[in-house]
Amino acid sequence: MLEFRVLSVLDVPVMLPLEQDAHAYPWSDSVLSASFGERYQNVGAWWQGQLVGFYVADALLDESTLHNLCVVPEYQGRGWGRALLAHYLQQTALAGCRCWWLEVRRSNIRAQQLYLQQGYQQVGIRKGYYRAATGSEDALVMHRGERLD
Repeated sequence: MLEFRVLSVLDVPVMLPLEQDAHAYPWSDSVLSASFGERYQNVGAWWQGQLVGFYVADALLDESTLHNLCVVPEYQGRGWGRALLAHYLQQTALAGCRCWWLEVRRSNIRAQQLYLQQGYQQVGIRKGYYRAATGSEDALVMHRGERLD
């Protein structure tokens, strides 16, 4: 069973190799380090004493943005990304959030399916948002929660 615990900036050296293994364009240690502070929620998923995934999110008032959801490639396909996402949604809801945001690569169909299954809807596109082998790639902006009119 996965164990969840809050991460601190001291965990960045353990998070960085996971980030590098899981993403073609990983966050740097300085970006990871800058993602800690009062408004951030950073939680790791531990399996048999080993960090196997994490999420990085922030919250402001009643809204939260998921910035990074990472699962070590060798452990993907076990439902642990879904478990991390469920934990994130539950914890931020308990903290008073009612709206959730994220951006996802247009090419990341697997992640998009997970987010759609958890109630997110695509509400926009950020052209050229991500670095890619061919220059840049669009981000799909997704929202979950109260209706946007």
